[in-house]
Amino acid sequence: MSRRTPLHLVLITALVGATVTVPASPALAADLNDTFDTTAVGATPDGWTAAGGGGAAVAADVAGTVDRSLRLTDTSATAGISASRSYGATSATVVANARMRAAQTTAVVGLHLDGTAGHTVTVALDATGRIYTYSGATRVDLGAYTTNRWYDVRIVARPGTATASIWIDGQRRATNLAFRVASTTLATVQVGISAADTGTAWVDDVRTRFEPNPVSWPQVGTVAPRSASQIGTSKLIVGAETLDRDYTDYQSYKGYLGPLGATRARFQAGWAKTEKVKGSYEWAWLDAIVDDSVSRGVRPWLQTSYGNPIYAGGGGAGLGGQVPSSAEALAAWDAWVSALAARYADRVAEWEIWNEPNLGGVDPVVYADFFIRTATRIRAVQPGAVIFCCALAGVERSYADTVLTRVRDLGKLGLVNGVTYHPYNANPDASYEQVRLLRQTVDQFSASIVLRQGENGAPSRPDSFGALGELSWTELAQSKWMLRRTLADLGRGISTSVFSIADLNYPSKVNSKGLVRTGTDKKVRYAKPSYYAIQSAAALIDDTMTPITGYGVTDDTTKALAVQAFRKAGTGRQSVALWFSGATPGDDNTRTPVTLTVSAGSFADPVYVDPRTGAVFDIPAGNWSVSGTSYTFRDVPLYDSPILIADRSVVGL
Repeated sequence: MSRRTPLHLVLITALVGATVTVPASPALAADLNDTFDTTAVGATPDGWTAAGGGGAAVAADVAGTVDRSLRLTDTSATAGISASRSYGATSATVVANARMRAAQTTAVVGLHLDGTAGHTVTVALDATGRIYTYSGATRVDLGAYTTNRWYDVRIVARPGTATASIWIDGQRRATNLAFRVASTTLATVQVGISAADTGTAWVDDVRTRFEPNPVSWPQVGTVAPRSASQIGTSKLIVGAETLDRDYTDYQSYKGYLGPLGATRARFQAGWAKTEKVKGSYEWAWLDAIVDDSVSRGVRPWLQTSYGNPIYAGGGGAGLGGQVPSSAEALAAWDAWVSALAARYADRVAEWEIWNEPNLGGVDPVVYADFFIRTATRIRAVQPGAVIFCCALAGVERSYADTVLTRVRDLGKLGLVNGVTYHPYNANPDASYEQVRLLRQTVDQFSASIVLRQGENGAPSRPDSFGALGELSWTELAQSKWMLRRTLADLGRGISTSVFSIADLNYPSKVNSKGLVRTGTDKKVRYAKPSYYAIQSAAALIDDTMTPITGYGVTDDTTKALAVQAFRKAGTGRQSVALWFSGATPGDDNTRTPVTLTVSAGSFADPVYVDPRTGAVFDIPAGNWSVSGTSYTFRDVPLYDSPILIADRSVVGL
């Protein structure tokens, strides 16, 4: 079927290329996901084989943590100890993840992906306190390590190009590494302590996933991550909520903030956590967060929430709570807001007032009056403050309409810079008609009031607490969902917040919407696939990529297709994101070849980019043609996660 659809896109690198059919996936064993939590202490985990004779490789509880892990104990200076598990020989790209921890800096502890000829890709902790890998036979240093600290290791190994990339704690440390030994397949993951050393090490959360190349086109590289400081400005925000109630631990996940690439973070300022004794403020907890976030190039967006139980009528102290109501509580709120604005005016330019008042049944007129009194105090301290109102649960236009009507009628509409909303839909593409109507509602008051998607995400497992938690989510489905929401918002020029940076550990339940998985102790376990997907999107779409409205495209698919397009400032070169949008993202990565024609394109050297995996492929000359500004791309593999057709110049490799 041929049709024209509006296109928007994200700024990634890629185009599509040569063959008419997408190659069949290689035969694969099941993905590995070994946490060792159910293995009996002292037992070798199922599926693992210990070897070497120099000690033991068994499950053990790790002192001072909530983890049960695979512990390697090497007691011999002449024999090593290792443990390995096969996942089945494959020529597909292998994405392997594991956490590593050593009790000393004087033993070599290695994590390997092996082919038939031995160690093909290695990440190791050496006997002098350094982490290293190899490019061919050449050792490559990756930085220092310390004892009794977990390191989150990610290896992306590509047999098709015999190259690998390495991430440590969410940061890409090396890329385009040549395999240590030639191998066209990978089959085994191994961990071990070298024969010449003695010591103890732990390995946990060993996971592998296989990513068959979607096309036979040449892979030209992978998307280069950029930190928030390197990006500078963008419309991408990351949620860092609930620190006010200690459901997350900033000190544990802070190292993942900057490398993600989001240039703002949403924090809740926490009146109740700051004022525990009437009239006395404890700022140290928030100072540490704001100052550290700024140092990483991530600008804080502060929300004034929630109430404070030390005051009668002090409002609810959590989600769905009422706003303060008594004279004493309102006076204390006013004082805290003024002090908050004064303390952070030099570091915080954006504010939001209360969270989801409509969820808790706060009367919109009551909220409007509360917004005015709060915003007035912020502006008194910081005249240029950017202030967002409403923070709607869902996209409740009637609530926003009543709030803005009240604010306008009281002559205070100038206090409102933006309206925020939280559109939790199982299919992230299903909310945009509501958003369009919300935009119409807001325009009745002022076209200069911006919309911001202030909080939205999907769980990564089926037993999650909170919105969408009733569905059967996986980490793969979550990564697709996050990308679809992010690119669809950015393609419409909407600043958008990914909820959230880390899993939220409530007293008796977990909200698994984090990009980073945490344990019940709130400590980081590992960055999920969604973290790396958003990291790629952040690198590809910054403020130099302008959304293109009314972008024309025709296609030969009968499936619902989302299209978002961007233009690079200065060059005019384009990046176009496309995905099947008709259903909630799933775990099936089967691609369908689609032929597309864009009527007003600008590509000199198009590439095909999959931001979920980061892979970038050349689009061979036989798979694209141009006539004037009309470009046709043939047999582009599409699926329910965004891909990009982009000019190579707008993709950092």
